[in-house]
Amino acid sequence: MYEADGSIEMQYCSLTDRVKSIFIDFVFVVMLMLLSSNVFDVFNNPPIWVRVAMFFTIWFVYEPFCVAYACLVGQYMMHIRVRSAVHPDERIHIVLSYLRYLIKLALGWLSFLSVAFNPHKQAIHDLAVESIMIKV
Repeated sequence: MYEADGSIEMQYCSLTDRVKSIFIDFVFVVMLMLLSSNVFDVFNNPPIWVRVAMFFTIWFVYEPFCVAYACLVGQYMMHIRVRSAVHPDERIHIVLSYLRYLIKLALGWLSFLSVAFNPHKQAIHDLAVESIMIKV
């Protein structure tokens, strides 16, 4: 999409695309958990702390790390990305990515209430760290 002055118009991500992306990522994470569980079963009952560590690694590393350095599987499939609201061509810092994720976890679906009322379609967790979701 191009503006009259030749600049590129930014297209913000819809709530529908975000929900689809979250569903895809949920299925992906569950598949990772099942796969890791099957791998652990091969090793003759490893200690429970190893399974717990893997669970937390999958849930608390996947999203923040991928948002900061690449994109989530669901975001890739839906052609959406998290970017800095101040500099839309840049990804957000890993610390902001973790903060965004923690707020998103804490508020759950309530975080998405602001999407309908915000011109940039930002959820509360996006507003907190000055990020946006854009279509690519």
